[in-house]
Amino acid sequence: MKNRIENFKKIIDKNEKLNFIISNVNYQNIKIREGKLSKFCYIIKDNISLEDHLTTGGSSFLKNYISPYSATLIELLSNEGAIPIAKSNMDEFGLGGTGTFSYNGDVINPYDEKRITGGSSSGSAVAVAINACDFSLGTDTGDSIRRPGSYLGVIGYKPTYGLISRYGVLPYSPSFDHVGLFSKDISIIQSVMSVIAKHDDKDFTSQNIEIDFLEENENKKYTIAVLKQTFKDVRKEVVDLFNNSLNKIQNVNIEQKDFEEKILKMIPLVYKIISYSEAVSCYQNMTGITFGENMGGKNFEETATNNRTKNFGNELKRRFIIGSFCTSEDNYNDLFLKSKKIRTLVINETNKIFEKSDFIISLGSSDIAPLNKDIKENNVKDKLADYYLQVANFGGYPSITIPMGYINEMPIGMNIMGKLNSDAELLFFAKKIMKELNVRDKND
Repeated sequence: MKNRIENFKKIIDKNEKLNFIISNVNYQNIKIREGKLSKFCYIIKDNISLEDHLTTGGSSFLKNYISPYSATLIELLSNEGAIPIAKSNMDEFGLGGTGTFSYNGDVINPYDEKRITGGSSSGSAVAVAINACDFSLGTDTGDSIRRPGSYLGVIGYKPTYGLISRYGVLPYSPSFDHVGLFSKDISIIQSVMSVIAKHDDKDFTSQNIEIDFLEENENKKYTIAVLKQTFKDVRKEVVDLFNNSLNKIQNVNIEQKDFEEKILKMIPLVYKIISYSEAVSCYQNMTGITFGENMGGKNFEETATNNRTKNFGNELKRRFIIGSFCTSEDNYNDLFLKSKKIRTLVINETNKIFEKSDFIISLGSSDIAPLNKDIKENNVKDKLADYYLQVANFGGYPSITIPMGYINEMPIGMNIMGKLNSDAELLFFAKKIMKELNVRDKND
């Protein structure tokens, strides 16, 4: 095992230019037992607490913060022998979808350094893509695991809401936030989920439900829905790759379904209003007095203003301003409350499709990773396929992106979403599809 750890460390050091790691973990100081996961090494997104180690959330505000405790899921992993080897770079507190909003600098795409990785779980996705670990931990509030998974040709899995405890995980938007996993092997994800999908009294959103993640049903014939609207504005090359991949899937009933387009188009606005509003509330304690470097001031307000002005990034400030505007007394009913009602409409529309379908299949991203230059010049517009990924966070559904193929030597993924708590079946079905698609990994 020591040799495997050293090999992973060499990969990390060799790929320092990718900027996907914030800090290395002194794993020798961590209490790790022999168990079900003893052969696995993993990397932790840096918004997940690890006792006596740096936990920055990708923010300058916490650049020197040492966590006094470990998140529940880290304790569960350690109890079964999994070894953490590093903390990964990420967009500041998760508020960014590109991998370009960390105080530590941009995370670099290993396929093409001119393109983004996606985010906010950018460093964790890169770690798996370049074989620097067996699996990595990420968080997903809108698509922060699944879209980087698509851009980098790895598996990105977001479980049902509440299956993994968020105790010890820095929040973004608690009603949307999920902890999830990256790997290249669904069998590893199944093994890890069998360990960390446990009820936690410390997390009031934690589910108390038993799921057998290692159970596999070879004989069931599934019905899958394909949402026509999500391909409306996607270029032909991507649609052709998806359709060719769909034709390789065996023993399924495929049905074309409609999703109310007017509702689909409202998803990004609703997501921004709710998530930015919740984020503002979550980070009221970032003042420089309780957390962070204290820049000083004549009173509490001036001290907090000085600290937040210096240590918050521009994207975080922008989103906090929008969130504050949406929850102000004048706008609360017209913006925040109505957005929550539209969220319910999205869930209802999705549940109608699930009445006759086991899974919904679409794209893991509407295209390959866009150019960094175009992102920074605001020349990239998300499409309906990208909006759709947020549906899984609106309703807490399990969702997974798997490699689908390559376009111009760049990876792109397929996304599968299941019913609430159907995670075991979803993982089994995704494993079946991966075998049938047999996409070659260019980094192996």
